[in-house]
Amino acid sequence: MPYKHGRPVIDLSFWFRTASACTFLILIIPIAWLFNFMQHATMYKHRWRIHNIRRAITVSNHTTFLDPVKIAVLVLPRMIFQTLLEATVEFPYLGTFTRLLGGVPIPRGRAGYRKILELCDKAFKYRRYMHFYPEGECFLYNQRIKPFHTGAFKIAAELDIPVIPLVTVFAAGFFKPWSFWGRSLPVETLVVLEPVYPARYVRRDSKGEITIKSIREFSEVVRQKMQKEIDRRGGTEAFYRGQMDRIKGLNDGEE
Repeated sequence: MPYKHGRPVIDLSFWFRTASACTFLILIIPIAWLFNFMQHATMYKHRWRIHNIRRAITVSNHTTFLDPVKIAVLVLPRMIFQTLLEATVEFPYLGTFTRLLGGVPIPRGRAGYRKILELCDKAFKYRRYMHFYPEGECFLYNQRIKPFHTGAFKIAAELDIPVIPLVTVFAAGFFKPWSFWGRSLPVETLVVLEPVYPARYVRRDSKGEITIKSIREFSEVVRQKMQKEIDRRGGTEAFYRGQMDRIKGLNDGEE
């Protein structure tokens, strides 16, 4: 059934979950992952860090159109929820398809993350991880991480669960990019960093409410850890192409 604004953002019914698993494991992963690997020769580092954690928010820099595929393969044989613009899942056919793949629409307005938070306890009974792209946009092959939106970190703080940073690092390969033997697309490595626990950074006011300032500090700590890993591994900026255009007629009008 197509998603419409105001409906529950996650369908946790048995039949939808079954259809989601079949679509994801049988159709998408073999085809999309092969395509992604052929483009970027994707490698993973320290993926063991994620597997023993029962509930977590994962975050990553958003650098390619196929990032959701790369993130999904990371947690196999389990599945992961991944957030995206509400307008994307409202689109006919494509919207239902993205939801079957684990897409969770972020409702428009300030209450969007609150609605996701309200469903998290139920959602985590079926999947261990919920993924966010806190930069808010895809910056193609970027290695200088943009400032983060704080919604994912507020959810982690409210639920007292860790944030696991995932960072994509690009390399040029053996030859100079765009030379005769060089690559036109980078080689990518997805690095799983140590979990970051909100209790170390989050503070509450006299009413017991989590302060906005501490959430911002929490998100900035995570961003800096991710940027430090890119710098340590010598991530190349030679392929940077700027912000990826939104799909015309689909989400190009949503901020």
